[in-house]
Amino acid sequence: IMVTVEADAGGNECLIRSAGDNDVVAPPPMMDDIPTVTDATAAVVATTTTTVAAPPPADVSDLMVGDEICITGFIMDTFCINRGTLLDAPSIVTLQNPDLHSYHCLLDVGVCINSGYQVLGEKDPSTGEYCLGYRLEETDKVVAAGRAHGTTKSHPDFFKCTTCSGPDDNPIAGYRATVKGIIKELGDGSQSVSGQPLLTNIQMTDASEECATPAPQTVCLGSPDGAGSPDGAVPGTPSAGEKAPTVDCSSVTCETELTEGYTLRHKLNNPAEPDGTISMELIYEGDAWLGIAFSEDERMGGSDGILGSPDGIPQKYRLNQGFIEILSPEEQTLTEASVETTEDGDQTMTVMRFTKLLVEPNHIDVTAGVNNMLWANGGDSTTIGYHGTNRAPIQINLASGASDTVSAPNMGAWLAHGICAFVAWGMLAPSAVNSAIYRSLFKGPLWFKIHQFANASAYALTVIAFVIAVAFISKEGNPHWFSSHAKMGLSMFIIASVQVLWGAARPHLPGPDSGDEKTTIRKVWEIKHRLTGTILLACGFWQMSAGIKLFAGKYSGVGSVQEQGVTIAYWIWIGAEVALLLIGGVYFKLLRKPVEDDGGNDAKPPTQEKEDDAV
Repeated sequence: IMVTVEADAGGNECLIRSAGDNDVVAPPPMMDDIPTVTDATAAVVATTTTTVAAPPPADVSDLMVGDEICITGFIMDTFCINRGTLLDAPSIVTLQNPDLHSYHCLLDVGVCINSGYQVLGEKDPSTGEYCLGYRLEETDKVVAAGRAHGTTKSHPDFFKCTTCSGPDDNPIAGYRATVKGIIKELGDGSQSVSGQPLLTNIQMTDASEECATPAPQTVCLGSPDGAGSPDGAVPGTPSAGEKAPTVDCSSVTCETELTEGYTLRHKLNNPAEPDGTISMELIYEGDAWLGIAFSEDERMGGSDGILGSPDGIPQKYRLNQGFIEILSPEEQTLTEASVETTEDGDQTMTVMRFTKLLVEPNHIDVTAGVNNMLWANGGDSTTIGYHGTNRAPIQINLASGASDTVSAPNMGAWLAHGICAFVAWGMLAPSAVNSAIYRSLFKGPLWFKIHQFANASAYALTVIAFVIAVAFISKEGNPHWFSSHAKMGLSMFIIASVQVLWGAARPHLPGPDSGDEKTTIRKVWEIKHRLTGTILLACGFWQMSAGIKLFAGKYSGVGSVQEQGVTIAYWIWIGAEVALLLIGGVYFKLLRKPVEDDGGNDAKPPTQEKEDDAV
């Protein structure tokens, strides 16, 4: 406590005041109750005011605004405290196991961040729950410190924190820290979250840093003295002795809404046993084929899928990037498998059911925890085929039923990759080719300068796109060249590099006045240069189309990625480019007759008579 001690020159009385407070806290003591003040001492006291920084009081009821507080405890969001159970693990009571609260839920989920944070007190041995602590005013400091501490490493039992940046050996759940701050408000007087003191000017440090003087313990819900709200609990939190709502997907059927009109129900059967299984039911509002898959990396390639259509039964498939393959009869181990359609009023419903082993040889293990999964459906098609945008990745905790749509990791990088590739091969490369085809429309060597600039710029952007691809394929932990798109990209990069070098080493044309014919080497060079350029351009058109499909497939579940609209716009653009190339090629190479000179020999059009020798 900050106190001010004052005395008059005669030492007749002492007043103790709180800092910044003009009201007398303690009455003036009688002279008989204090030591005698000598004249010398009185002279000093008369001209001196001493301010003393005392440690915080031992009891929370004695706290005052302005007190400095230090406390070490679990950081918890107000939403999950008021909810009573953890959002990412609904079977866990919030104040019983804050150590199981994932950094993902604490620091990635908007509803948790926006609710504000609190540092919890110690565990109350009489209830087994952690006491409410101190509210923290600066949410941004809590979020920044937590994200710097939490790991991005995946864990089978927790959702991955996508915004964290801590090392792999740091925790993925149970954020515990030492918090120092100054009391700004004492709370509203209630025995709930809003009734706890509010700390401002906070400093977040590692929990290993101990407080010199720990803060006094605040409210412990359900404590023997009846502390708590009128019924002894924070709103939304179970009262003492009241069983918290729990979800155990091995006891009851859990339900997850994959998207609007598409629901997954599942139940674990003996998950701890080697022959444990999972029973699943997919319900779709419409008549279509349905699919669900288990993935190692939230991508289609290499995933284990179960697909079924109304005219057949669910079967297991190995999903690859762009195609699927049905597994052998020996690997078709699904039981209780069926697909049927029903009528619910005017709505047709497709329902697919099956039971699958959790662990199978040469399959991705299904765990009683967080699983990377993919869903898809045929929209309005009953024939198993391309799903278009009717698919998305999702993470589901099969033990608790908690789910989370997958965020968009590296979306900006892949978008930059696509933009660089489109500008290079959808704009600059066609312009370079057209400048050569329409050369007679340009004066002198202007067409060649355009040709050079467009090709050089296209190659530079190709290098940038290639570097981005290599960097982020490596970052995502996938084999570098596993897909046809990646293989084509590597091939184009190598061939384009050779084309650039081949262009720099071109044989020169004979002088315009020499009368010499082109050399054989020059003729071979021209054929190779044009053929390679044409092949690269055609590959570029295909490559961009495949890239659009890959991008939409990877991010269709996390944003407004409209593959169909982008694809239509792309092919309209490419169609116009190809038309321009064909019209120019047919007209200038086949229909337009060359100009003859006085000697009856073929000559270049007038605008090309002084073609730069560098060409």
